[in-house]
Amino acid sequence: MGNTTTTNNSLSVQSSSSSSPSSSSVSASPKSSEWTIHRQNSATKEIHISTNHADGFHFTGEVLTGTVKIPRSFLHRHLNSIKNRTPSELVHKRSLRSAIMIELVGDATYSAEVDTAADSDGHVAHNVNLCRERCIVTVNQNRIAPETIVHSSSSPDSISTAISPSPIIHGTFQIHIPEDLPPSLINERSPSVVYTLELSISSSRSRYQIPIILSSRGYIPHPMIDIELNDSAVNRNDIRLRAYIAKRFYRPGEQIPVRINYYNPHQRFIRSIAARLLQIYRIHNDHNRLQIDGKEWIFDASTMSPQREWTGEVSLQLIDQQLQASYPTHYVGTTQTIQCELQYSILIELIEKKGDDIHLTLSPIQVTYEK
Repeated sequence: MGNTTTTNNSLSVQSSSSSSPSSSSVSASPKSSEWTIHRQNSATKEIHISTNHADGFHFTGEVLTGTVKIPRSFLHRHLNSIKNRTPSELVHKRSLRSAIMIELVGDATYSAEVDTAADSDGHVAHNVNLCRERCIVTVNQNRIAPETIVHSSSSPDSISTAISPSPIIHGTFQIHIPEDLPPSLINERSPSVVYTLELSISSSRSRYQIPIILSSRGYIPHPMIDIELNDSAVNRNDIRLRAYIAKRFYRPGEQIPVRINYYNPHQRFIRSIAARLLQIYRIHNDHNRLQIDGKEWIFDASTMSPQREWTGEVSLQLIDQQLQASYPTHYVGTTQTIQCELQYSILIELIEKKGDDIHLTLSPIQVTYEK
């Protein structure tokens, strides 16, 4: 190996978590034509929706549980429009049985080429609903009881005391997340896959929502298929590039050791070699490519001569928070059937000076949460 300079190109992936150790909690309020998400603020009396996972990250196929907190005065305002009922009657358990609903909503957006009249680049965006799973919020009746009079029995001259009901109505919910839903893809442009929990109150057109992130658990590793991956490519100048990784299955937070070598019989000058770990999400024919990690070797022509052979090793890092597992091709959608797929691949790029570059992509690795 000659003298090389190694540079790191790592994409920063943001993650959010709640201050609560056992649940994620967000307060939401509606706007006239759109929904606005607000982080929980104890100074404001808004609707609070909480889930049982601190970071809002959930696996498909599991039961999502959560709680809601609604100011009593807020519920009175929205239920007051129901005819022939007073506010005190509306908070009775029979009225609340179907008054508050929670719905898991999933929507995908992708862009498809149509013609040059569609937009500046000849594409048009399509929206597809992936799921609508609904359940009724179970209200804690012990915490919404109407005013009662408590009499002290310690003295015949006891004074009756009025106990006011709790100003907050508490409820719980459970929703089964369908097994085959595609993972979340948070993106400001298409393609994207977004999941939200939406709370609705009877007689109100407003909806209150919080975002959640979904992932499958991935495949269960098996010794017969957890084998070395390797591939090679040759350019027109007879430079052969080869890359190896030791196994196919990896878990979030793991490092992926990559070994790279080239054979350069004519000793042509190589500018650089880069190894990139990519997440590739496909929705219909629309692709989103995200670099998770990357390393690059820069060869300095002023300090080294072209080499006939070269070998390098590097470790690429999988992030350990809110990383979606690999997702094989599935047909999904309720309003339209589309294909979704999520893969992780390692791309090796060799850049030749005044020559023919090589782009070598290894077979996809499997990112899994299974053991």
